[in-house]
Amino acid sequence: MAGNVFFDKPLARAAVEAARRAATAEQVAEWGGEVQRHLAALPVFGSARCVGLYGAEPFEVPTTGLHALVRARGDRCAYPRVSAGSRVLNFSGVDDPAALELSPRGLPRPPLGAPAIALPTIDLFVVPGVAFTRDGRRLGRGGGYYDATLAAAPRALRVGVAFELQVVSELPMDALDERVDVLVTEQGVWIPRPDRVDLVSAARSSS
Repeated sequence: MAGNVFFDKPLARAAVEAARRAATAEQVAEWGGEVQRHLAALPVFGSARCVGLYGAEPFEVPTTGLHALVRARGDRCAYPRVSAGSRVLNFSGVDDPAALELSPRGLPRPPLGAPAIALPTIDLFVVPGVAFTRDGRRLGRGGGYYDATLAAAPRALRVGVAFELQVVSELPMDALDERVDVLVTEQGVWIPRPDRVDLVSAARSSS
């Protein structure tokens, strides 16, 4: 949807959500595979010892390939769970994405009893969203959970993942909205905040 300009969040959310839910299962699998391939090739992904993932719904970019790569090299995968009374997501370690359960809202989440993972120990977040711009702006579903979580974990790299049909030219931003440092689609990688990527890479090299 590149070229679309939105100045109203509900309008943007409705338009892009309809477009991505119209994608076929075959398109999601093909495009999602390409997104994961591009992301996996990033050096900052390869050096992350703990990666914050999410359990994808059928119309979202899948993350199972990324999970398999992280676990194969002996590193940790963390998945979010909403905590009552807080916008900041709680993350738990999950060894097998098949262990994720559905919340009352139908969103995949770690099972109760999964080991908690502190936000400061997560090196890289793979961030879902409804819409993105190539300069790093992100539009979520309206709950503000990822915005609050990313604000609470400033040292971690934020990598937005989306299909090209979710990329637009303009999105409104509020004071509490958080940007992503990198955007990955099936067509490639965009790095709107190279200074952040360089800082994170330098910090890992010195640790």
